[in-house]
Amino acid sequence: MSVLAIGITGCSAESTKAEPAAQVSGLDQSAIAKPDATTAAQIVIALDGEGLRLVNAETGSTRLLAFGTDRVATETALVAQLGPYDGRSSNDECGAGPIAFSHFGDFTVNFQEGLFVGWFLRNGDKNATLTTMSGVGIGTKRSDMAKSVAFDMYDESSIGTEFHTGGDGPGGFSGLLESDAADARITDLWAGTNCIFR
Repeated sequence: MSVLAIGITGCSAESTKAEPAAQVSGLDQSAIAKPDATTAAQIVIALDGEGLRLVNAETGSTRLLAFGTDRVATETALVAQLGPYDGRSSNDECGAGPIAFSHFGDFTVNFQEGLFVGWFLRNGDKNATLTTMSGVGIGTKRSDMAKSVAFDMYDESSIGTEFHTGGDGPGGFSGLLESDAADARITDLWAGTNCIFR
């Protein structure tokens, strides 16, 4: 099961403030050759409980960008599709231990000890169209999600109307609904190790 220990919008105000990329050491985004529009348009990023899926839109073939992938390789793959990240931040007080974050608008990828360990997508204007392979994303109704994904509700959640897919095994993802109504929409999605304070 995913390791949870985060404050829904990404820990604290201090930890979610993204530093300008130019001020952070590590991946030099200007050095990454962004593919031409034709190549970029062929790849779609899909949310996955085991990491992220890179989907060839023409052939339907997929490649898993799995949790445990090196940070530079992860960021390089995402920058090629989403454009430069908006910044980086970190929080040393997460329940799962220190976590570093790379922010792509409303989408955040999480790293521990230089490895990709989780992702978090919140409601917003940028990258909110990211979905799972079955089409579950921000704004999906609970009733529509139930048609393609089996999930359990956490009745005692302290952070809102929370659900989790995948049962007790690895590879599931979690999220929040705006209410417990059948037509309530998803407002947040995450998988892997995050920094949610409960």
